[in-house]
Amino acid sequence: MAEDTESIKCVIFTLRKENILVPNALVAEIVSVKDIEDTDHAESWYMGRMEWRGTDVPLLSFDAAGGASVSKVNLNTQAVVLYAVGKDGNVNSHPYLGLVMSGVPHVSRFTREQIKLNDVVTEDHPMVSQRVRINGASISILDVDAMVDMVAEIAA
Repeated sequence: MAEDTESIKCVIFTLRKENILVPNALVAEIVSVKDIEDTDHAESWYMGRMEWRGTDVPLLSFDAAGGASVSKVNLNTQAVVLYAVGKDGNVNSHPYLGLVMSGVPHVSRFTREQIKLNDVVTEDHPMVSQRVRINGASISILDVDAMVDMVAEIAA
């Protein structure tokens, strides 16, 4: 029997408190946030809108969505621009989402055997679909569908 050698190319973003895993195909670009249009939304995780390649992109904070306090966006702030494809495969009214990041992203390939469910119970996070262990390290899988829904709720 042949060994399963399929792997998935992913990007790991190190945020302040967690490592986040995103399939490489969802990453459009990593950018410096230059200007942000503040909004009057009460949600602390919604940082505002930034312009990226002529498109207004909602900018979200993973840390704030998890209940942590976040600092204001400044010229040193980096963001990952993600393709915001919905559950049905259709592009939404916001085809991109921005996510504030810190640290240096790492591109890696993982096989099915390297990814194990994390047995440690941790608090829920609205932007996490699942927590796993990869080669012993705890990593959260980003739930882009949930992020799309979160932005859609405040836009309504």
